Amino acid sequence: MKRITILSLTILIGSVELVSCSDFLDADNKSAGTNADTYFATAEGIAAAKAQAFYTLRSNAINYNMNCAGTDLYIPVRGKDPGGFQTYSLAANNSDVESFYSNCYDEIKYGMFYAEKAGEGTVGNNEGRFIRDYAYYQLTQQFGGVPYIDHYVSDANRNYPKNSLDSIYTVMENDLESIYNSGLLPETDSKGNISKQAVAALLAKYYLADGWDANTTLKSAAAGTYTINSTDKFKKAAEWAVKAINGIKLTQNFEKKWSPSNEGNPEDIWSIQYDRASYPGDLTTGGHSLQNQFGDYYGDPTKTGYKAVGSTGAMSEKALYLWQKGDERYNATFMTKIYNYNGTWGTTGYYGYYNGDTTKLHLGLRFFPAYTTQAQAEAEFNANKDKYTKGSYNNQILAFILSSPATEYTFKDDGSYTKQTVTFDNLCLAVNGGACIKKFDDPNTQQQNSTTLDYRDIVIFDISDMYLTVAEAYLMAGDESEALNYVNQVRSRANAGTLSSFSAYEPDYSITTSFGSITPLDVILDERARELYGQQVRWVDLRRTKQLVRYNLAFNKNISNINDMSNTSGEIKWLRPIPEQAINGNNALSNADQNPGY
Repeated sequence: MKRITILSLTILIGSVELVSCSDFLDADNKSAGTNADTYFATAEGIAAAKAQAFYTLRSNAINYNMNCAGTDLYIPVRGKDPGGFQTYSLAANNSDVESFYSNCYDEIKYGMFYAEKAGEGTVGNNEGRFIRDYAYYQLTQQFGGVPYIDHYVSDANRNYPKNSLDSIYTVMENDLESIYNSGLLPETDSKGNISKQAVAALLAKYYLADGWDANTTLKSAAAGTYTINSTDKFKKAAEWAVKAINGIKLTQNFEKKWSPSNEGNPEDIWSIQYDRASYPGDLTTGGHSLQNQFGDYYGDPTKTGYKAVGSTGAMSEKALYLWQKGDERYNATFMTKIYNYNGTWGTTGYYGYYNGDTTKLHLGLRFFPAYTTQAQAEAEFNANKDKYTKGSYNNQILAFILSSPATEYTFKDDGSYTKQTVTFDNLCLAVNGGACIKKFDDPNTQQQNSTTLDYRDIVIFDISDMYLTVAEAYLMAGDESEALNYVNQVRSRANAGTLSSFSAYEPDYSITTSFGSITPLDVILDERARELYGQQVRWVDLRRTKQLVRYNLAFNKNISNINDMSNTSGEIKWLRPIPEQAINGNNALSNADQNPGY
């Protein structure tokens, strides 16, 4: 974390399975010159416990498979195996599922260690409990009911039974309200520490999920229909989301919101912090991969000068048509102009967008949104012919209108071009065939063929997410007018135009007969898709709202019918499987505790 130094600390994990959260912690700190109990009673020791607790948050924040795959927005390209997440064929020994689950229990373990070492009635105790509560939010949204542990475990107990989802929700909501009301935390914080605003945001998330899970009844998975049995928790979700918004208006434009030079702006409620300047280890391994997860492959960056992207999380056919003309979020989300490379890293090539003189750079790749006509694209080419000449640059110049089918332009050295129509399937097979997300770009990325070079902060909760949380909560509470008001505030900032009613929304993407009519909930989910694209929330959004099956049937080409998302007994895979190693390592769990569908 920024402004928190991770001390020279050796943490030894015991041989007991992580699911039991049983371990011992020892310190080998030369400056302390004492044992662990004494060391962690000091201010230095508590700071080290805090650093370790916050450090554990990093892994799950960028887990593409768990958070994004198997939805309507993202697909693998270039013939990459879609994998079990995209095809809903996961097994209980899947390594991504196992690591996500164990990472959550690491967050719980070290969060509670920090809380207990900081002591009751301290900021540290509240922060440690918040980390524990956030870990349980991740667990419940992916796995449903799980073993609940309310303290730091220092013995070899392996008996932690599975708790019901509603019981975990209740305990977490009560604990977070207690933290909020304690008055110990700052109102806001832009440096990654926990604030009352972050607590309110997590409470809004909990109450929204609780309302859906406890107070709605599924009628048809394929149709995404349900009945609402109570609105109380949805009203609580709206109340806490409004507190998290804290009166902040959506006044800065979307491009500025995500600018690398604008981290920690007032719209960031809580972020996991990274700092290249103060990182003590090897910079090539200490960052994260968020800037590399979403897009097509652009070749080896050490040769092309472009960003390393791994053909995972490219835009689905629906995503191509999600943004409508005028919506500023398209150009702010995607890198639509990739500058050509002349051998000078950083000021030419991909990162020339941030570090170079773009008035002088030539283009290597140009991507137009689906609503662009060929005449409009060609007018740009003809008006800026010098930008599309090769000159002293290395790479072949290409441009695409990203529609289905797409139009591909191939440029000669003198700026003239030829064009061809490309089917969506062939576009997905091509190198350079689509735009990547730029929201998470780190302009100081080193020139290596690596995906651990991003030192941007990872935003977990932000203001516009809370606006749309309020909208969803009000919709479910029966206040459609107020729900639309919050949706329109998000759309207004993006210059996307306001809606006179939910029924006035007309998407540009094609929908199948099975998908049915667009509902107010669909409007909110589409707005969440545009506003939060790439922010690791889509799978949870669809699961929570009971739209997971309906959206996959309509937009996931790997899913042809509901049986593809069910086991042989017809149980739908609404949740991830409880990891096999978690069941085997916990005496209080058995195969009877496995989630339906597995």
